[in-house]
Amino acid sequence: MIGSGQHRLVRWVDKGLEAFIGAAVLVELVILLANIVTRTFFDYSILWANEFGHLVLTLIAFVGGALAYNRDEHIAVHAVVDRLSLRWRPTVFALVEWIVLVGSATIAWVSIEVVQSRGDELSTVMEISMRWFVLPLTVGLVLMAFFAANRLLVGRRAAVLESGVAFAVLVGGLIALNAIWGPFEDSSFLTWLTVVIFVLLMAMGLPVGFVLAAVATMFIHFSGNAKMIAVPATMQAGVSNFVLLAIPFFMMAGYMMTEGGLSRRLSDFVVAAVGRVRGGLYQVIVVSMYIFSGISGSKAADVAAVGSALKQMIRDNHYDEAEFAAILSAGAVMGETIPPSLPMLVLGSITTISMGAMFLAGLLPAVVLALCLMAAIYVRARMAGKYPGIKTPLSVLGRTSVLAMPALLVPLLLVFGIAMGLATPTEISSVAVIYGLVLSALLYRELTWKKFWSTVSDTGVKGGMILFITATASSFAYTLTAAGIPTRIAELMIEWAGRTGWVFMLASLLILIVMGALLEGLPALLVFAPILMPLAPKFGVSPVQYGIVLLISMGLGCFAPIIGVGMYISCSITGTKVEAASRAMIPYAILLFLGLLLVAFVPWFSLVLPRMFHFV
Repeated sequence: MIGSGQHRLVRWVDKGLEAFIGAAVLVELVILLANIVTRTFFDYSILWANEFGHLVLTLIAFVGGALAYNRDEHIAVHAVVDRLSLRWRPTVFALVEWIVLVGSATIAWVSIEVVQSRGDELSTVMEISMRWFVLPLTVGLVLMAFFAANRLLVGRRAAVLESGVAFAVLVGGLIALNAIWGPFEDSSFLTWLTVVIFVLLMAMGLPVGFVLAAVATMFIHFSGNAKMIAVPATMQAGVSNFVLLAIPFFMMAGYMMTEGGLSRRLSDFVVAAVGRVRGGLYQVIVVSMYIFSGISGSKAADVAAVGSALKQMIRDNHYDEAEFAAILSAGAVMGETIPPSLPMLVLGSITTISMGAMFLAGLLPAVVLALCLMAAIYVRARMAGKYPGIKTPLSVLGRTSVLAMPALLVPLLLVFGIAMGLATPTEISSVAVIYGLVLSALLYRELTWKKFWSTVSDTGVKGGMILFITATASSFAYTLTAAGIPTRIAELMIEWAGRTGWVFMLASLLILIVMGALLEGLPALLVFAPILMPLAPKFGVSPVQYGIVLLISMGLGCFAPIIGVGMYISCSITGTKVEAASRAMIPYAILLFLGLLLVAFVPWFSLVLPRMFHFV
């Protein structure tokens, strides 16, 4: 059993990290808002704001990522592990901790060289040592190793010993292989070995971010083509884009509005406005997901908000709960292109596409998918003679409309602000936070100090998880480039598709659907978007439209029946078995795929709004 002193130490470290990351998030929020005010009213910009924002980004990514690891917030695929017998699960879980411990410690040790190498560099405006921008990486990895070691100490002794021996044999075998036949320069054998290790680590339930880092480390070490310092260097560079700071703040705005009562008021309004349509509460789910996607940007947060708000109503009105989970998942796929979608922000950060163009381009495709879903719900309900709709008095509709109107303005604020060039996505995200704070605390008066700190804490933890995956995906992308995989895929695409754009488009969306299901959506986008996006113009496809197609494909894979991680989230929120929800999801998944084909082969849906505002 864990000693009380060790337990207190871990708890103190956890609470200390929470306070530190929370303070960093709040300070950056104040700086962003101050920069907007001074630029708007005094024609003066805070020049050091961007540099300080980069520092906060690295803190959230690596220190917040460590906190997320301690709280089991990192994304992992457990489909295989959950099917193992109870005898072997603890051993596999312990093996995961060994990999995190040794892997984090190794990269942390190598990162010290990066810290030292940048000691003589000074930032442009603040004129502080650039080592401060790398140090959070080292500290975060050390913290991850600390938390992994703690888990091993409190784990079942037999499982820890068995997994330790298995880990030693695995690493020893790889080292021996490299010593005998390596380094594997320009060898396809290493590429296939990397693929095998990647699949194995994913199947074991290792968090996706650590899978990407571990595979990158292994490949670079065994290839002999690059130094190990490339791993931490590319990880740090992966979160150096200032636009990524919009991710935690859009998440914070969504959490704040949910905690502050906006979710309930929006749900009441949608029930009153849409619930009367045949299909009733199922129609409400689709419309609610569209609206909520324009507030938080996080699909997990959207599913949780809508699912929790409607769950009891679904049960009271005797709706099928498996179909409830299926439609909730389908609505989440639709929401991948509604700004401020977090995958959309990430895609904008790793490509040259204008964020304003992306925000505008995603609106109509989401409408297309929403109408397809609503039509299917209507037809199915009418054929079955069920769910005639919920009659709501006009007085109730009027009252709920007034209460929900301030929240409904949030998506308009986001899109209008960015499309008109009034502020950057990062600045708009900070405005969304303040707007949500004012509504929740002053207008609806439901946001207490405890709830406020909970939103700040969730921002640091879940934002850290996403940014850590972004960082490790940068290292993985470097590995793919070193292996020549992007070039091979490009050559294969051109050879297979020739100059036929529709073949290229179809192949691309199939790749993202499959990889979105296997990797979880965001990592799949981070890995494959840099490879596929440069090919789009060669086939006469607009990068803006292509980006929207990739986003929907990724979302469809993430919420695919049985294997998609998103499906498990929906089932967890609704309390539904995955098997039943997956069967109910099949017709909606087919419909979403047909809607995706419509968006993919009719560019007008994606490009009409960006063209109106002269973005393309």
